[in-house]
Amino acid sequence: VLFPERKDSGRSSDSISTIESLRKRKFVQVSHSRNISGFFGNYSLYHCTLHTPQGQVMTNEKRYSDFAALRESLLKTFSFKQPLPELPQKKLIGKLKDEFVRQRQNGLEDFMDSVYLRHSAEVNQSIERWLTLCK
Repeated sequence: VLFPERKDSGRSSDSISTIESLRKRKFVQVSHSRNISGFFGNYSLYHCTLHTPQGQVMTNEKRYSDFAALRESLLKTFSFKQPLPELPQKKLIGKLKDEFVRQRQNGLEDFMDSVYLRHSAEVNQSIERWLTLCK
């Protein structure tokens, strides 16, 4: 259930608590999908799932560089009252090791969850468009 049950009091505090409840909920999950070894190098793909407040589920696989491009695009396009969180660190050696991938996955999820639904509708729409884009 995305929206908590409303009490029939009709008070404005109910609206505020609904908004606060939405802001505390996790709308984005990032999990490690798979490692790719190929001609252009080795990298991890992350399975990103977004649950919109309207009940729509969007999912796609993204590389770390896709998340970095999203962050840069958001910074160039929008002005934020609070700075956007940083992405987890890059690593050249050992980037496919389980522990590093798990830490990066958690960092990517924290980044996405801290940005989605905590800013304007336009920011959320940009994130939704980014998620549906395929390479």
